Amino acid sequence: MSRRKQSSTFNDLIAVSMKIPVWANVFAAVVLFAGLRYYGGSEAPWITKINAPQDLAELGHAAGSQILKSFCYLGQYVFPPTIIFGGLLGWIQRKLNAKKFNQISYAQDPGAAIRSLTWHEFERMTGEAFRRQGFTVKQTKKGPDGGIDLVLNLQSELFLVQCKQWRSQKVSVQVVRELYGVMAAQGAAGGFVVTSGAFTTEARKFSQGTNIQLVDGEKLTRWFADLTDAK
Repeated sequence: MSRRKQSSTFNDLIAVSMKIPVWANVFAAVVLFAGLRYYGGSEAPWITKINAPQDLAELGHAAGSQILKSFCYLGQYVFPPTIIFGGLLGWIQRKLNAKKFNQISYAQDPGAAIRSLTWHEFERMTGEAFRRQGFTVKQTKKGPDGGIDLVLNLQSELFLVQCKQWRSQKVSVQVVRELYGVMAAQGAAGGFVVTSGAFTTEARKFSQGTNIQLVDGEKLTRWFADLTDAK
């Protein structure tokens, strides 16, 4: 059990580090290392000489201090490198996403290139399109058709996105209704349903008068063309 918790902690730290610029990761790593070195020291605390405590109170204090120093001593060699590693992974991922996005934009048939993407690639490329429009993008850990796929922030406003990489089936009104309900529950300012295909007439009618935008394959293809040179 403890191993899974530890793994989750490092995974979360890497996930957070991947979302911020490399320079910010380096700065955070340096500050964290300095703080941990200050409290943990440069020498392993469990091999330093400790005076025998006189009573239980002193024993408890000494044990707590020893645990804290040990954690800080080990942490200075674990957490800062993890932050930098996550930053580098994030930088590489952003570069790969940008390269893939531009490849699709310059393809002879961008629409066909979009439809050929896997559901995971489709989510990443949709996220890249929103990023180039100024949104801060967070990809959730959902599977295909597993609910909200992207969480967007623009200034202080929240937007939710569902991605439907459906080649033959039109996106139904039920999908739009579900997104509308989640938006209301989370207080989102708006939402998007993005598909490589099309929407049913009922889905388009329901979205009218709401703060949900429907992005079909044709509109998404135009996004790729319009956002090719955006950074």
